[in-house]
Amino acid sequence: MLRASLVLMATSVAAGQNNLQGFSQMLEGLVERVDPAVVQVIVTGLGADENERVLRPKRSTGSGVVVAVDGYIVTNAHVVGAARRVQVLLPQRADDVSRFRSTLKPTGKLLAAEVVGLDRETDIAVLRVPEKNLTALEFADSDAVRQGQIAVAFGSPFGLENSVTMGVVSSVARQVRAEDPMIYIQTDAAINPGNSGGPLVDANGRILGVNTFILTKSGASDGIGFAVPGNIARSAYEQIRQHGRVRRGQIGV
Repeated sequence: MLRASLVLMATSVAAGQNNLQGFSQMLEGLVERVDPAVVQVIVTGLGADENERVLRPKRSTGSGVVVAVDGYIVTNAHVVGAARRVQVLLPQRADDVSRFRSTLKPTGKLLAAEVVGLDRETDIAVLRVPEKNLTALEFADSDAVRQGQIAVAFGSPFGLENSVTMGVVSSVARQVRAEDPMIYIQTDAAINPGNSGGPLVDANGRILGVNTFILTKSGASDGIGFAVPGNIARSAYEQIRQHGRVRRGQIGV
């Protein structure tokens, strides 16, 4: 009896280890597929000095995701809204990385980016870089998102290029302020300054949403982050790409 119990326990432990290893390998494969489509957005503009009331050149960083192989990138409007110059740092291609015998990845390719258009209501902006055959991600149907499903956030928090964090969908439709027409996907995946504009993806590597802002008392992640739902981001991207702006219906009264 004791021997049978030990055998059963050993079998359960081995099965648990296999499941955990399989889950880890699934995440590793997900990161390998998504990473090449995630970019760092480098913005140069003018900002007021804290001590002197003088405008000085100011540099900031955000994130973005490639959504079309011919160079179209989605990010947040607040990342590029006041920019005088926008650059995009593309990650190195896998075949280029494989040539280096180092744990540290080589620096990616820095390109000037054109701001195709932006929409402040949805906080979505579209950039374009003069590059072809990029790795692009597709949008998920955010109406099919379920509370509790895995959500993985990609971006460059605090300028740390190509970082990844994992969590779950905390809420599928969160209205942050009463009467605000926008709703967001809430997640506990760690999102920090610099993650703005990066993708929140599902287990298949599709864009659940575009990471936008956090609620925090410390200034860093408190586990309450918000992303523009994929369907809203896709609609804004398609309209900006076609018309340069988002068109909304109006009632003339």
